[in-house]
Amino acid sequence: MALSWTSTRRIVLGGAMGAAGFLQAGAASARPPVRNWSVPAGFDADLKTLMAAACVPGLCAILVRNGKTIWVRALGVTKVGGGQPLNQDTMFEAASISKAVFAYIALQLADRGTLDLDKPLVDYLRPNYLPDNAALATITARHVLTHTSGLPNWGEDKNPASLTPQFTPGTHFSYSGEGLFWLQLVAEHLTGLGLDAMARKMLFVPAGMTRSTFAAYTEDTNVSWGHVGGRVAKRQGWRDWSAFIGGLARDWGKPVQDWTQADWIRAGAAYDPKSPPPKRVLFANASASLVLSAPDLARFMTLLSPRRDRAPWELKETTRAEMTTPAVAVREGVPHWWGLGVEIEEGTNGRRVGHEGNNDGRCATYCGAELDTGDALVIMTNDGAGFGVYQRMVRAITGRDQFSFFANENPPILT
Repeated sequence: MALSWTSTRRIVLGGAMGAAGFLQAGAASARPPVRNWSVPAGFDADLKTLMAAACVPGLCAILVRNGKTIWVRALGVTKVGGGQPLNQDTMFEAASISKAVFAYIALQLADRGTLDLDKPLVDYLRPNYLPDNAALATITARHVLTHTSGLPNWGEDKNPASLTPQFTPGTHFSYSGEGLFWLQLVAEHLTGLGLDAMARKMLFVPAGMTRSTFAAYTEDTNVSWGHVGGRVAKRQGWRDWSAFIGGLARDWGKPVQDWTQADWIRAGAAYDPKSPPPKRVLFANASASLVLSAPDLARFMTLLSPRRDRAPWELKETTRAEMTTPAVAVREGVPHWWGLGVEIEEGTNGRRVGHEGNNDGRCATYCGAELDTGDALVIMTNDGAGFGVYQRMVRAITGRDQFSFFANENPPILT
């Protein structure tokens, strides 16, 4: 069966809501710097033990201080049973960290006057897969970026009613990949560029993020495979369709990195159901299709802290500050908030911002930065069990646990 426009709006994420991130186990009051983040003596041996215990085949971690990389570790292999040794140039699935990176791009569009954060998205573009519901007409980019749109994380392809807002937009927090995907379509409509081309022009190239792509496809060979329990995952996301997609790109004479959603729809229509590829195409998706190296993600995290030497292409300082300021509480009475595209909590030395990610249980990724010190930590693993490994790493390096490691990822809405 040919894939429809409706089918293009999401990636099969399974546990992709494993993006909840950054909450502390202490008071919410501001405090002076306690200590810089640092790697304990003998931690390399501990890290190898943690990876072995969790059956995590590969990991790359980076610690940044005051905008400078002070520690890098790349351990393990890209794939068990035949992969290559992992290095710091290895690309990983970022999973839901994609949302934070795309949020930065959306805010760049807002800075340029291309996108109004408080204008209803339907005034820009109303995808035909959305149901007939009046509440949809009030959803804005700000609602989407703060996860207050009321849309579900992911709806059902054959059930438009599943995309009916669950509450009045702007009144509650509820994590939603659907909202970010709708905003992606709006951004593509406004710029005339596909997601990856937009990201390259506005962020990847000027930031020096040379090993980053949203394209849901790459021919690079230094890309980690996904694993579950130390075994190669049966579903590999974009890899499952890479031969099919790559063949179409060559036939069309248009690189996948330049495809728009219209091209992905065309690719879906070209799929022959008699051939043996997986069940679904993984389209370029702002919520989860980013693939990048740990150093590239570390470069991105440095953009979230205040600096005097901001380049013209970067966010305005006022916009950066708004992005990293609490806009909505995830749950009343808990010091856990969302800004414009990033999670926020109190960390070791004041406010900490960042994101986490997990695509279908085959990877686990973490990034966090403390705005007062400029410290940043990036951890990318190629197994869902990496979640437990990076919890221990965050505790050891930052000196502080995070509520997000055990808090309810999508708390009930109490009215």
